[in-house]
Amino acid sequence: MRKIFLLALVLLTFGCGAKTNIEKVNYSKNFSPSLMSRIAVLDFTVVNGLRYDSSNIADRFTAELVGSELFTVVDRKDVDKVMKEVGYQFKNSEIGTLDDKTIQKLQQIGADTLLTGKLISFNQDFKGRERVYSEAHLTAKLIRIETGEVVWSAEILKSSKPDKIRKEASHPEELLSDIIKTMCVPLKTENKFRRIIKI
Repeated sequence: MRKIFLLALVLLTFGCGAKTNIEKVNYSKNFSPSLMSRIAVLDFTVVNGLRYDSSNIADRFTAELVGSELFTVVDRKDVDKVMKEVGYQFKNSEIGTLDDKTIQKLQQIGADTLLTGKLISFNQDFKGRERVYSEAHLTAKLIRIETGEVVWSAEILKSSKPDKIRKEASHPEELLSDIIKTMCVPLKTENKFRRIIKI
């Protein structure tokens, strides 16, 4: 029984042979849930040459943040509709290029804050049929629509290699899911947020 418990503990501690290489989270002095109650999650950008449907990232953030004690998430269909109405090609642009018309439309659907970011890497290497290395690297940021200020930002890079427990590295999709969950923890719970910000 004790051996089973120790094995479970090791699995939890070193889950999937994944290693966090970068984990940064920063808050502006103006980060306040009272000023940012409704988040619109936009599609994330993808580094040139990287093939990945970034709408999957936005959908995952939306799913994670639904039920947050701090924010309400604007329906993705409404956000996508606004972007189509204004003809905005966000996937090939940066957040700083949002024009007044787009900002007004987002405010009309109740958004006061935008969540977006960039997928920097999503890679895996194989030796024969075995995955010997995988990596996912994501940045995210919250931007107040009214001021354009970045009030929260996060960057996490996770990688995975085979270890004594797993014979091959984790799929980069698993790493990306873990990254998004980690980023969302302080944005979901009032108590966690207060401990981090030390309000």
